[in-house]
Amino acid sequence: MEAQFPNPDTVNEHELPAPPRDRSLWLAMASTVGGLVQGACAVLVASSSLKGLVSVAALAGALKASKLHSDIVRVPLMAVSVLLSCLSLFVLWNAHRMRNLPSARWRKRPLTSRQWLAILFSLSLSLLTLVLVVYEAMLHPLFSTE
Repeated sequence: MEAQFPNPDTVNEHELPAPPRDRSLWLAMASTVGGLVQGACAVLVASSSLKGLVSVAALAGALKASKLHSDIVRVPLMAVSVLLSCLSLFVLWNAHRMRNLPSARWRKRPLTSRQWLAILFSLSLSLLTLVLVVYEAMLHPLFSTE
């Protein structure tokens, strides 16, 4: 059985079904509008996070003028930060070392992606803490008014 196509001479142009190209154009436009809405949502969520960062920065600016920014408070807090960061790095190193011991090979299971992310997160925060403390220790004397 052959497909029956209407005769183009006898059919009104508005009665013909839309060609597939128009449907794909509508689909592309709908996808673009959906993407724009999702992008706007992401911008709004990010801006609410930026509000938190701005408020923390304002608090830090206010503390700069207070007694909490004095060396008697700042130096011990930096020392505690370095100590805890080094402790965290030691724990990560020791866990890696113990995991790779020959006596532990028979019970060794692959780490899950969540465990890898936790290790990576802890490692990166510890290293970032050390970098920031060194950076602050180098730059504080340059900008200090005390």
